[in-house]
Amino acid sequence: MMSERWEILLVALIIGATHVISPRVFGSRKHPEVQAAFGGGLSVAYVFLHLIPSLDASNETVGPRIYFVALLGFVVFYGLNAFFRPPKQTHPTKYHAYLATFFLYDALMVFTLGLELPPTPILTVVFALSLALDVLNTDIELQEDYGARFVKSGRWVLLAGVAGGYALSLVRRPNPVVVDVLTAALAGFMIFHTSKGVFPISKDSKFPAFLAGVLVFWLFHVLLGAAD
Repeated sequence: MMSERWEILLVALIIGATHVISPRVFGSRKHPEVQAAFGGGLSVAYVFLHLIPSLDASNETVGPRIYFVALLGFVVFYGLNAFFRPPKQTHPTKYHAYLATFFLYDALMVFTLGLELPPTPILTVVFALSLALDVLNTDIELQEDYGARFVKSGRWVLLAGVAGGYALSLVRRPNPVVVDVLTAALAGFMIFHTSKGVFPISKDSKFPAFLAGVLVFWLFHVLLGAAD
């Protein structure tokens, strides 16, 4: 039977290989929208069938605030996209901000899956391939926006994120609260990232209004005593 360390290594290799082959896939696409939708569907299913049940288990350790962390992950990712949307497409920090975000995103994917491996190695491979398709969609989006710059350097930065997540997974398991918070943040990241790819946000969307709605509901939620 495959050991946990070998399973985690397999996950890292599958996701890491995606960054290596993404330029070839970019040049050979025939139905990009279908591919993106399929990959997004797999990722959304992963969130709702694996990550969110993990948050339910985390509720015993952290309490209901674990869901606020997931919401915060969603809001932060949405805010990054809203801040850098056109006409700020050429903003000099956009490329580096996206690389930093997806570096963390890749690291968290490998790290959190390594902490909560599926019950069988075959299911681990299925999960890894599903996540790899989401990573592939991200690489393709970045290559469409930044071309050779991303191919020559950016994808290797993201590959380093995969390696970093794997390295962290080999270290002694951290405090359960830390694990739960990271898993919740990843869930929020993934929910927005995948929904954005499949259901693109309108160009004239207003992030401040969205954020105000989130804060108003959260305040009522706290003030009325719904959150213990």
